[in-house]
Amino acid sequence: MDNARSANGEENAAGIPDDLRCKRSDGKQWRCTAMSMPDKTVCEKHYIQAKKRAANSAMRANLKKAKRKSHSLSLNESDNVYLESKSDDFDLPLSSIGLSQKKLSKNEFRYEPERDARRGSSARRASNLNDDDDDDDDDVVVDVDGDGDGDAALYEEENWVSYDSPPDSSRKRSRRSLEANAEYSDGTSGSSDEDTGGQTCHQCRRNDRDRVTWCQRCDRRGYCDSCLSTWYSDISLDEIQRICPACRGICNCKTCLRSDNSIKVRIREIPVLDKLQYLHVLLSSVLPVVKQIHHEQCFEVELEKKLRGAEIDLPRIKLNTDEQMCCNFCRIPITDYHRRCPSCSYDLCLNCCRDLREATADHNKEPQTEQAKTSDRNILSKFPHWRSNDNGSIPCPPKEYGGCGYSSLNLSRIFKMNWVAKLVKNVEEMVSGCRISNADDPPETGRNDLRLCQYSHREASDDNYLYCPASDDIKTDGIGSFRKHWKTGEPIIVKQVFDGSSISSWDPMVIWRGILETTDEKAKDENRMVKAIDCLDGSEIDIELAQFMKGYFEGHILENGWPQLLKLKDWPSPSASEEFLLYQRPEFISKLPLLQYIHSKWGLLNVAAKLPHYSLQNDVGPKIYISYGISDELGRGDSVTNLHFNMRDMVYLLVHTNEVKLKNWQITEIEMMQKDKANKESEAKESDRDPQISSGGSSPDSLLGTKSSGLEMDSNQNKSIMDQGFEIYSSAEGNTANCKLPFTQNGDVFEKTHPGVLWDVFRRQDVPILTKYLKIHWKEFGKSDDLGNEFVEWPLYDGAIFLDKHHKRKLKEEFGVEPWSFEQNLGEAIFVPAGCPFQARNVQSNVQLGLDFLSPESVGDAVRLAEEIRCLPNEHEAKLQVLEVGKISLYAASSAIKEVQKLVLDPKVGAEIGYGDPNLTAMVSENYEKMVKRRQITCA
Repeated sequence: MDNARSANGEENAAGIPDDLRCKRSDGKQWRCTAMSMPDKTVCEKHYIQAKKRAANSAMRANLKKAKRKSHSLSLNESDNVYLESKSDDFDLPLSSIGLSQKKLSKNEFRYEPERDARRGSSARRASNLNDDDDDDDDDVVVDVDGDGDGDAALYEEENWVSYDSPPDSSRKRSRRSLEANAEYSDGTSGSSDEDTGGQTCHQCRRNDRDRVTWCQRCDRRGYCDSCLSTWYSDISLDEIQRICPACRGICNCKTCLRSDNSIKVRIREIPVLDKLQYLHVLLSSVLPVVKQIHHEQCFEVELEKKLRGAEIDLPRIKLNTDEQMCCNFCRIPITDYHRRCPSCSYDLCLNCCRDLREATADHNKEPQTEQAKTSDRNILSKFPHWRSNDNGSIPCPPKEYGGCGYSSLNLSRIFKMNWVAKLVKNVEEMVSGCRISNADDPPETGRNDLRLCQYSHREASDDNYLYCPASDDIKTDGIGSFRKHWKTGEPIIVKQVFDGSSISSWDPMVIWRGILETTDEKAKDENRMVKAIDCLDGSEIDIELAQFMKGYFEGHILENGWPQLLKLKDWPSPSASEEFLLYQRPEFISKLPLLQYIHSKWGLLNVAAKLPHYSLQNDVGPKIYISYGISDELGRGDSVTNLHFNMRDMVYLLVHTNEVKLKNWQITEIEMMQKDKANKESEAKESDRDPQISSGGSSPDSLLGTKSSGLEMDSNQNKSIMDQGFEIYSSAEGNTANCKLPFTQNGDVFEKTHPGVLWDVFRRQDVPILTKYLKIHWKEFGKSDDLGNEFVEWPLYDGAIFLDKHHKRKLKEEFGVEPWSFEQNLGEAIFVPAGCPFQARNVQSNVQLGLDFLSPESVGDAVRLAEEIRCLPNEHEAKLQVLEVGKISLYAASSAIKEVQKLVLDPKVGAEIGYGDPNLTAMVSENYEKMVKRRQITCA
């Protein structure tokens, strides 16, 4: 006979000794009648409720802190440090209880809700932090709990809410905050489950169900019987209790559908041996960077010991989580060790210290080398009276140079003194001890491989072909072939990334509506003003978003018949793009190929993904680019991305196109103006005047007449001009009369239309010759004299030049340099390696989805480019976008080491990898044995 139930649904207390009953009561008459758990004073139900109540309380406290922080200028000093915790977990910043108002020094910088994402030029507050007592207790390689479950780390990452984010108002509604609130608030307003006496179902958010089956794996989600029978009837109750649908990545509640659970599941399902191989690749790539940082630090420490004695105590600088410390001389973020003036807080990075010493030493030698001349130009020419001392110490520069003239700068640090040294030791042991098999490497393929396409015709070159796989090929065959071609520095074209049924969902008007629904943008009227770039002269204009969208589909021409081509600038913002993809297209990102590389948070092979989420970064997250375009190359005012390169790897996915065709009379008018332009250029050459050949350069008003932006016309006149000038062709409408034969994918017909973008990508090794060509012919690009030496010296960093057909032909004739030139069609993703100069021309109005990442194969080139950017003028825009490769490498090394240990120590996967497996390092196996023994002693 079943036990009797009390009125409140609990077991009758009959037969249960009083000391074994649950102690939960209302303080008056009622007391829980259930039996308490072993070693606990309450029953299982009230124990779970207490845990959830504690979690809710912590969440509410964090939310209150976040609100208070938004009104505060500064955090308490205990929250101003990039802290390495006892486990060296950089993903968790310090918590702060008290808040204080502090005046920032002139060099300090902090993100504010609507402030532009630009750093201050120099260091932040200086303060000694007495944390050295526990330095020796910390280790980069940490003991991992025996459960081996990596979900805890993912859970901690998901639920941060109390930290300042990069400046964008919509960031307040970020993914993590929404998930955290939904997860903990359980659909109630200010009340927890215990207040109502029940457990909340994760699926339906109700807490009045008879029974909720709790997940033993995550211990934070439960599902009621009704939802289980409705949505997950094919999974047994025992399996639900062991691993809930959310942990399996199949939960279809609103919260999970809007999160990246499916992506995390895809990453989690990667075989353990593959994960270990990826981590070995990552560690191998960052090892040279970490060793170089350690070598520079050791040199400075030894010098400091000679100057101040063997016993030195390096002061540690306190920083807010949203701050960067920048060198006062080169304006580049400081990774860790640096020299600081104890009097005026002037900061100098170790690279500038080295340059100053070398420049001082070479200044007295004849003849000077090129490197010494470069150092002189960067340091001695700017600060002619600033020299390093004979003993290697560096004085603070004079007051006229921003310093105070103090006798010597002291060595300071940001992280713990021994952290980098431990990283070097552990990374070297893992890299040298691992014997990674090449089973995943693809077999050698010849030119008969259908996935190799010829896109250049360089003589005596074996890299004229590019790897062009279909998305399904990568998903089926793995990333081996991709890595083989990617590590050579070649761009890769991935075809058929999505099927034709998805095109209409990327219509710019659909994107606009979706962003209005998912962000804080309240201006739903058609009068919203945005910034756009007029490709005719590169100027920035204001335009109504509705009018821009109209021109995207219908085209827009000037009064003289010349097409006006525009590109949206900074709309949608990166955060708005991210939220749009998260809430409106959650399944789209999860289906992209090569998530190991491109995902900004969970990509195992994305080195930049290892930075803590609260770190100050530039241009992170996906971006949506919307541009006009026409098929004919005008020579002036073309919709182009000018020739430049990036420190990051880039991928551009073409998701929507719309073709606007010119009428015959327009083509005739354009040809006449182009012919007239050529005649005037010829006359200019004959009279020894500067030519005006440019695409993307100066204004052509003298040839095209006075420019009229069309924004000054009323809507009726504007519509009349456009109706007379263009024929409309939209790929989203499925009109394929003038297209090539369609191809099929997964049963859907994906209409192959005209290409949307034409690309030119140069090899890394061609950069010096390409730079030389631009320096020789720079006047032919219509650049004014005021750009002068700066443009000539650094042409690829300015992004002000587009090479048309004439210049590409001339470049090959004079120097034998030719780019890979190819078309990008709908559904194709173009992967461009870091350091490869590239340019693109939009031949249709189109929408591109852009993602940036840093692959292990590109770390070396990113380091080289970072050093080049350091030598740029301090006012150069590239310095504001520089990637902190040193800091990224340190965090990536620490993260990878901990991930390797989690994989090795997880008993759930031990049988799969085998602790004697040759793919594992001897050091990790030794650590595992030590930890097992330690646990046995503890248990005993």
